[in-house]
Amino acid sequence: MARQREDVDWYVDLSERLERREHRRRWVALALCAVVPLLLIGSVALYAVAQQRGWITSLWGRIRGRPEDRLPDSRPVDVPISNETVAALHRGDIRFNQLNEQGFPTTTFHYFRERKPEKADEFTVNRVDERHGTVRHYRLENVGTTEVYDFSGVAAEKIESEWHIAEQGWIKIRNELQARMNLKLGMPSP
Repeated sequence: MARQREDVDWYVDLSERLERREHRRRWVALALCAVVPLLLIGSVALYAVAQQRGWITSLWGRIRGRPEDRLPDSRPVDVPISNETVAALHRGDIRFNQLNEQGFPTTTFHYFRERKPEKADEFTVNRVDERHGTVRHYRLENVGTTEVYDFSGVAAEKIESEWHIAEQGWIKIRNELQARMNLKLGMPSP
């Protein structure tokens, strides 16, 4: 009888230890599930703040040994870029394809020609850098109706040695023409 009681006590003791171990494992797993996401969120937040304030790029420049990051006074001073005048930005007709309600092209085309701004013989490009800028005043004339449309702040880019309307500029022109003409238009084609 004593042997049987000893076996039961040993079994109860082992069972209680296993239950406590399982209980601790649950708490450890729960703590990990709570702490790991908090650490990740905190790391991302710290990285975003450091990136916004420029700490990371300046530190990385020092680690890599770039002299321009160690000596901020040696950087060149930005020289303002002057405006440029251009005789023409697009030669020939500009053709916009009309789209149906679903956005598919139709057989109807709208033709436009570039016109000089009022009281000016040339277009003025406000340069942002050597290759990019905006046209102050840009005009298009509808060939069919002779109606003139004025646009301002149209994006332009310099390709080789000539200024042209940039893709963002054509998107702006198309969007404004759609609003004024009350129809859907595709992107222009030469």
